[in-house]
Amino acid sequence: MSAGNSQFSIPGSGHAFVRAVRTHWRSLTGGSAVRDAERRTLVACSGGADSAALVLALADRPIEVAHIVHDLRSEAEAIGDRDAVRDLADSLGLPFHEQKVCVRDRPGNLEANASTGRYEALREIAVGRGIGLVATAHHAEDQLETLLMRIARGSGVAGLSGIAPVRSEGSVQIVRPMLSVSRNDAQSFCRICGHAWREDATNADISRARAAIRHTVLPALIEAEPRVLTGAARTVRQMQLAKSVLENEAARVLSTADRVLNRCVWDRAALADEPVAVVGAALRAAADALLAGRHADTRGSDSVLAVSETICSRSATSARYDWRGLVVSVDSHCVSLERDNDE
Repeated sequence: MSAGNSQFSIPGSGHAFVRAVRTHWRSLTGGSAVRDAERRTLVACSGGADSAALVLALADRPIEVAHIVHDLRSEAEAIGDRDAVRDLADSLGLPFHEQKVCVRDRPGNLEANASTGRYEALREIAVGRGIGLVATAHHAEDQLETLLMRIARGSGVAGLSGIAPVRSEGSVQIVRPMLSVSRNDAQSFCRICGHAWREDATNADISRARAAIRHTVLPALIEAEPRVLTGAARTVRQMQLAKSVLENEAARVLSTADRVLNRCVWDRAALADEPVAVVGAALRAAADALLAGRHADTRGSDSVLAVSETICSRSATSARYDWRGLVVSVDSHCVSLERDNDE
């Protein structure tokens, strides 16, 4: 396989890594009903082995390459990564795009802000280019890391559904065609192609929870149980199916609420007849609707579970719960969820 005036030796579609990535890329972007020429995709590339492998595997497909420069590391490191990705794209004859994101001074969690900023920038680039698909290089270990972190936080079904293979970012679809392959697979593929990837020093900082899990927990877990990556993938898939059922039930329960401006009200007796999990999912859906998704990270599964169990207990005791931006009130007759005027 060749692309442009590539300096690399890239295996063809018979190679297991290329076949896996392309198969999932196609299945996530319309399946057999869509020709490859119609799957224009913006591939997000940081310069690391994972995203470089994704670019190389799709190099002769209709892709363009995007790199987001952020301010979480020194300017020299950030520019070095940018230049490496641009050189990779140029050597493959692929269009290259970059955009800068400043997140260090934003309030809130730094890593979450960086992720949000990257996706916003990728969407802007894609929309500007008339591209409807953005591919990221999340892989099997990323999925397991995410699952372990959410277990540690006590996440519910939604959290344990892991990294979605496809999700919407405005008018753009984010696709993850590498969730079935491992980090080692990606690094091996880069070596076969003759590509030297960049290493992000911040990924080795084990004071960060995800990096600590990546460098200490995952190697021990994989050594103890080599099937853990495929097992985690099956668990995530089952949770995704369960999440879909809960979301449908939540939508049904939400439709029974009396909705006036910034308030949702239910008859408590009717709500208490529902399963606790469904009540919780309906409250989350109502909260997201009232706040348009803001502050979702502050409505943890423990808080939602506490409210849901109170509602379904049929206790005559009244209760009030403060969620950031919202107030949940429960009495013997009704349950209300409304915007907090002081927020």
